[in-house]
Amino acid sequence: MSSPAVRVRDLKVAYPLAERHVLNGVSFEVGRGELALVLGPTGSGKTTLLLTLAGVIPSLIPARVEGLVEVAGRYPTEEGLASLAGTVGIVFQDPESQYIMPTVLEEVYFPGENLAFPRDEVARRAVNALELVGLSGYRDHRVETLSTGLKQRLAIASVLALDPEVLLLDEPTAHIDMRSAREIYELLSVLKRSGKTVIVVEHRVELAEDIADKVIHIRGDGSCEVYPSLRDLVEKVGAKSLAAEGVWLPPEYAPAAQCREARGGWSKTAGNPARTPLVEARDLSVRFGGNNVLSGVNLEVGRGELVVVLGPNGSGKTTLLKVLAGVLRRYSGYVSIAGGPPHPSKVAFVAQVPELQFTERTVEEELASVLQSRGYKKGQALQRARELLRARGLGGLSGRVVYELSQGEKRLVSFLEMELLERSVYLLDEPTFGLDMKYSAFVVAEVERLVREGKTVILVTHDSWVLLLLNPKVYGLSQGRIVFEGDLRSLLLSRDAWEELAFRPPRYALKALEEGGLDSVISEHPARLRCLYEDAGA
Repeated sequence: MSSPAVRVRDLKVAYPLAERHVLNGVSFEVGRGELALVLGPTGSGKTTLLLTLAGVIPSLIPARVEGLVEVAGRYPTEEGLASLAGTVGIVFQDPESQYIMPTVLEEVYFPGENLAFPRDEVARRAVNALELVGLSGYRDHRVETLSTGLKQRLAIASVLALDPEVLLLDEPTAHIDMRSAREIYELLSVLKRSGKTVIVVEHRVELAEDIADKVIHIRGDGSCEVYPSLRDLVEKVGAKSLAAEGVWLPPEYAPAAQCREARGGWSKTAGNPARTPLVEARDLSVRFGGNNVLSGVNLEVGRGELVVVLGPNGSGKTTLLKVLAGVLRRYSGYVSIAGGPPHPSKVAFVAQVPELQFTERTVEEELASVLQSRGYKKGQALQRARELLRARGLGGLSGRVVYELSQGEKRLVSFLEMELLERSVYLLDEPTFGLDMKYSAFVVAEVERLVREGKTVILVTHDSWVLLLLNPKVYGLSQGRIVFEGDLRSLLLSRDAWEELAFRPPRYALKALEEGGLDSVISEHPARLRCLYEDAGA
């Protein structure tokens, strides 16, 4: 029998000055041609595990590492990341941290050129990798002009260009539309069948469930257990226990007998908007580098209304929010926020990349800075920030350095500080990306609370389950134009629009739709999903 491609024995990892091990006694094996799905709550050490397997820890990120780590016959904790180039490829959770070249084609050329591959080989690999991830049409685009989702696909292409034996992917579809996400997993399935070993951290578990050969469950204390499938994990640990821990589960795993079924349909979260729009755009257009990013966009959102903006990567969703937030001022057309031109002081804007809104060193200082901007004295602001963190179950983050948090934890902090601004308009760009079930439930509950209080919320997301829970008004963007406007029921009935929006309902909802159960998608399935959310503590 051949030796496993990845072998880990009693792995323990602790960061400098940390009070406990992030990973504590982790052991597992992954064979050649296998795909392992890594699950666990936010902050449990999933990213730390991948960074250790790739040799980033401890060669580039200091940490105390104990135990055996063997990958493709190499020892990453001893050899380091550079020595494993071409053998191990890693796609980081934050695509912004993975590119260095100015254009898309140059970025994918760089790995092969860095290893002195023949030029013809570099070109062949780069073109093939871009085609595999659907970026052939972007080869001459500047990387900085791409959406975060397109940058995530570019990061995957750069890794594929080296044709590594072992692929490590940290939330590879977090910023990607559902159609592209399914294409990524179809690609991973092909790579697996070709003999590649894949280890993936993923919250959209329904994408990976059918092709995963094993599930590595990392608990909140840093320990782990290995299961042959997600269903086996649920049967042995229990859906309620996993949900309470924060592990993402599709609602078909919810214990139906214990869930409260919706009665008389699902209440609409979109609120009762005032007739006069609080947010308005007419014939809004934006151009970058000669390309139309937004073209003739018309949008109206009333006070106390919830709107979700859908669309494929690169369709202009983030650009739209930036214009409404007053941080992007080069546009044509008419835009009004609360009766005047857009300005950052009028809105609370949760950016897609959390680090872009951080200005302080620690979590409590970051939150306190928002309160100080509202007139609090420094001592009062710090005390209020600590109280808020404890009330939200995040007291352990108080003194942590914001840039050392996991991506999910950074997202929570960015969301909390925008809440503290107490504005009438909230612009949320992918507020649930990178979050486990427990904290996604927290974000959804907070969005509902804001709408109940009469706040206007415009939310961009690729997570179609969010639509089922919030049942908002929907705008659909494609190639910079509004191609759909309506409610959830209209969207689910408008299958012709799905392709253009790169939209696809969750697996369980799609199955019900195909069986003619539109009402069950709008009532029963959200009820079961909410049941899991309530078990998760929301």
